[in-house]
Amino acid sequence: MDWQKMRDRSIVLLLVIPTICLLLVVWYTPAASAADPIKMRVQTAAPNVSLSYKSVVMLADAVRVMSDGRLDIEALPAGAIVPTARIPDAVDKGLVEAGATYGQYFAGKHMAGALFGAPPAGGGSNVGIDQFGHMTWLIFGPGRELHEEYFRDVIQMNLVAFPVGFHGPLSVGWFKKPIKSLKDLQGRRYRSGPGLVAETWKKIGVPATFLPGGEILPAGQRGVIDGAQWGSPYDDIPLGFHQIWKHYYLQGAHFPISTWELIINKDFWKKLTPDLQEMIKIAARATVLETFYRLLEDNGKLLTKAIEEYGVTVHEVPPDIFSAYMEATDEVLEKYTKDPFFKKVLDSQQEYADLIRPYWKASLNSSVFLVEGRKK
Repeated sequence: MDWQKMRDRSIVLLLVIPTICLLLVVWYTPAASAADPIKMRVQTAAPNVSLSYKSVVMLADAVRVMSDGRLDIEALPAGAIVPTARIPDAVDKGLVEAGATYGQYFAGKHMAGALFGAPPAGGGSNVGIDQFGHMTWLIFGPGRELHEEYFRDVIQMNLVAFPVGFHGPLSVGWFKKPIKSLKDLQGRRYRSGPGLVAETWKKIGVPATFLPGGEILPAGQRGVIDGAQWGSPYDDIPLGFHQIWKHYYLQGAHFPISTWELIINKDFWKKLTPDLQEMIKIAARATVLETFYRLLEDNGKLLTKAIEEYGVTVHEVPPDIFSAYMEATDEVLEKYTKDPFFKKVLDSQQEYADLIRPYWKASLNSSVFLVEGRKK
């Protein structure tokens, strides 16, 4: 036997077999471990019938396509993992990768959160900004850096945030019996948004209380509340408010702004590649625009349906309600300006409103002229 040849063959086998095994391991290991999609769950504060929830689905679909499936975002309806009030803390601690909630829900952490989410009466008589101006301030203006400072330094939460929609003006709401005056409203048990909006209602004697969206209709059915404000037709009709309340007060000068924002755990965010981060930013801005389209079209369709099919009567809000509310807003805001950061945010909103008002007022007046002209 040629021992030399056997030895040479053995050496070759010793070199080749491990290489083959390594190739087999690589071949059969889910090639995929680098290609497996990154999962990002978004616990939302809205029921799955609402535009707020659907906006997160829009964003998720857009990111999934742009990333070729590398980032898989799952939208979860209110209460799926944690109650609405616990969403910020759950995201902060990493219990869930992301959340979507209303900006004013942060008021409990620090009242400046209400200025980012829902400044009552557009920030009062000294500011007077609407949802378009506010969203521009928050995304492109100084509000963006102030928002980052709020999370980083003021409430010290491990979050990054992106506006993904606005839902104003929010109606005064739905009632079983008509509201004829402020005094009439003062006698009703009324669901309102939290934060500065609710505080201002209480200042003018309206016993406003806060309930998450999914709890409003059951409370109305049980007679716990006499009326409620949630959104506008696009959210109110799907939630079924028209089933128990037939009197609707559509205008929302008290609540012209309501921002909906995506919050992401900062540690999770940092692990995303720069291109995935950019996709989320782009999709968030696109979703803001998408909600505006829905705001106009769906509100128009559903308001018509409410009147023609569901027997809802739409009323004008008694003028003394908004007059009293605006006056009270100035007093409530003045109280909180003792806090330096609150004052810093409110001053920024006032300066920005002064900057954009000349053009925006002329633009809005043009729109009013066209609408009124169409009526003739």
